[in-house]
Amino acid sequence: MADEKISIFTKADLNMETYLKKVLLPYMGISAVLFIVVGLMARLFPIPAGLRVLMFLIPIILLIYAAVYPYIVADSKKISINSKMPYFITYFAVLSTSEMGRSDLIKILAQDPKLGAIASELKKVHTIVNRLHLSMPEAFRFLARRTPSQMFADFLDRLAYSLDSGVDLKEYLFQEQQTVMDDYQTFYEGALYDLDIFKEIYESIIISVVFIASFVIIGPIITGMDIGRMGLYAVAMTLAAELGILLVVKFRMPEDPIWADSRGIRDPRRERIKRAAIYSVMGMIITALVYMLIIRPRFAIPTPFALALILTPFYYLGRVVDKEEKSIFRKDENFPAFIRSLSSSLAASGASLVLVLKYLSAHDFGSLTDDIKALYRRLAIRVDRDRAWDFFIAGTGSWLIGIFSEIFRESLRMGAEPDYVGLIISRNFERLVRLRRKRQQSIASFIGIIYGLTGAFAFSLAASFQVAVSISQMFSQMNLNLANNYIGDLIHIIPPSGMAFLTYIMLALMVLHSLLAAMVIKLADGGHILGSARYFVILAWIFAVGMYLGQSLMAKMMSMGAGNAEIVAYLLGVIP
Repeated sequence: MADEKISIFTKADLNMETYLKKVLLPYMGISAVLFIVVGLMARLFPIPAGLRVLMFLIPIILLIYAAVYPYIVADSKKISINSKMPYFITYFAVLSTSEMGRSDLIKILAQDPKLGAIASELKKVHTIVNRLHLSMPEAFRFLARRTPSQMFADFLDRLAYSLDSGVDLKEYLFQEQQTVMDDYQTFYEGALYDLDIFKEIYESIIISVVFIASFVIIGPIITGMDIGRMGLYAVAMTLAAELGILLVVKFRMPEDPIWADSRGIRDPRRERIKRAAIYSVMGMIITALVYMLIIRPRFAIPTPFALALILTPFYYLGRVVDKEEKSIFRKDENFPAFIRSLSSSLAASGASLVLVLKYLSAHDFGSLTDDIKALYRRLAIRVDRDRAWDFFIAGTGSWLIGIFSEIFRESLRMGAEPDYVGLIISRNFERLVRLRRKRQQSIASFIGIIYGLTGAFAFSLAASFQVAVSISQMFSQMNLNLANNYIGDLIHIIPPSGMAFLTYIMLALMVLHSLLAAMVIKLADGGHILGSARYFVILAWIFAVGMYLGQSLMAKMMSMGAGNAEIVAYLLGVIP
């Protein structure tokens, strides 16, 4: 097939010379330097074998990244194109009802930044048609063989065939809406299905991390390895696993953000979030001072609970973000009804947009009513129509409303038919809202899995820690008339300083896991990253409770046999 001969560099819009000069050769040079530096450090300093392996892995990872860089770029471009397809087909369809020619239509689409990677692809079509003087169907077929998105390629092939057949562009694009939106729904639901599969992978990764971390805690008692070094390995391993999970979620989920760009306008929502962030930081400082000066001297609160208590004020920040996002979702639900009413009134009455908005502002559109009234007042002043729409978009705070409002505004400006525009926009908007509901349902089950895994992680970690503490205490307090080397051959007692360091390691794991898992949740649902503060606090408390239960239950179990330490030692062969 023809598309099999297309280079990955072509699909990724990469020039071979640029790739060699800016990516491959620089990364090879950096890797060579790192290899030499690590080799010299290994010879000059007594670096542990495990750390030496990790240091040598860094240049190897850089080389692998440089080698697969074109594939990463092409895949990112494919996801970007697929994510923008609903907005592209909507804009293309509504503009087709205007009187402009096909070449001008492609030029307008190619210059629109909100279409992202699709706009850069359409620039190639415009260049081929206007400079190379090929026909538009030939340009579409040329691009279809070179785009990384199969969805976009199939659309271009169908469009080229329809243009060759003499089908009316308006009628064709009206029928094509259903096909493209079905393809997008398949892509979107496929990403959600991948997330469902990833949940199982996430469980496996966390269970593996729990097992290794538990061994890291108990291992030094059996092997005599340095507890500090093993603890740092546990932190590094957990950090690598959690960051890998975060990056996979970030780059595999569709680009479907909740929040609109502020457009340089003072947004009350973002102002409330900023205030909430300030209050949360101040609350954390006050809580820490209260704990250090009042609570700690009087009550013996376990350290994990104290840390979770100090972090609790951040829940307010996450709660504010969650409240604002729910408000945005409610506005999204009301927008299709508003845009249908607006477009049908414009088509039926032939009146100006301001007069129609004056009539509609008296009706109830739910949480969107105040924004519609504000839009009418700003348009009625007739100072800056574009800025009035910008204020409307910033007021709703919705990315979906923002991009479809721009499509509506620009299509009417270019002479598109209002009733057709309203029908296409409202229908596609409603489908996207339904897909978002499915995404939220999938994220809800993902959150439940993270909560459960966090509790199990904390319980296992604390239980292993308590086993190490109990064994060390049991053998260090044994009143045996033996030389210390008898016990040392079997059990390596961890000193109190090592146990204290291990406690700090567990607290670090508590914070790292809770923070990164909370960020994974918000990256998966497309919300504001500061909304992860709420999940961060919840996960911290789950971790603290899990650690307390694990340590308490294991301490009781270990204490049952603590009085028989000499019998245990005899059975182990320590006592001759």
